[in-house]
Amino acid sequence: MTMPDSLRTSAARIAAGSAMLLMLAPLTPPALAENGMNERPEQPFEITEKILADSVTHFDPTASVTSLGSTEPAEDQVIVLETDILFVSNAWDLPSGAATRIAELAAEVPDGATIQVGGHTDSRPVDRSRYDFDNQQLSEHRAQAVADALAGARPDLTLEVEGFGDQDPAVAENPDDPSSFAANRRVELRYGD
Repeated sequence: MTMPDSLRTSAARIAAGSAMLLMLAPLTPPALAENGMNERPEQPFEITEKILADSVTHFDPTASVTSLGSTEPAEDQVIVLETDILFVSNAWDLPSGAATRIAELAAEVPDGATIQVGGHTDSRPVDRSRYDFDNQQLSEHRAQAVADALAGARPDLTLEVEGFGDQDPAVAENPDDPSSFAANRRVELRYGD
């Protein structure tokens, strides 16, 4: 059985994102170690237009799902923003330039559409001895940060913002595969036709 092109493309993007994370991993711990218990860490690197462009995955369920028994494929369009590239670990402030890139992505959304902005985390808990929030709150804050950027660029849109924490994983997490955790850390923009 061959893998559909859309799944092969998604797998390649996840692999590329994982490679980027492994390259950036040495930068993250010092930033976390320097901060106090309740402070969000500073961004350890500059977010460039290329990094922002590479952090976005377009997912069209109708192109990758042909049949689920008697269930029709979903008609929603989904834009997935990888939070490992968009946000510093355990933070929800968007870096400069991110709002512009999010606005560019929203250009394809029809005028007056309703967008569900959903924040997601992996199942690893936030270190409560260092931070005064949990995965649920982190997912809510990240979804709101993206929604605020969208609202600034597209006031015609109706935004429904929700954080899901780790309750709606995109993939099954495997402790031996860091990319499985990274795939679940995301903000999804869903809108229908």
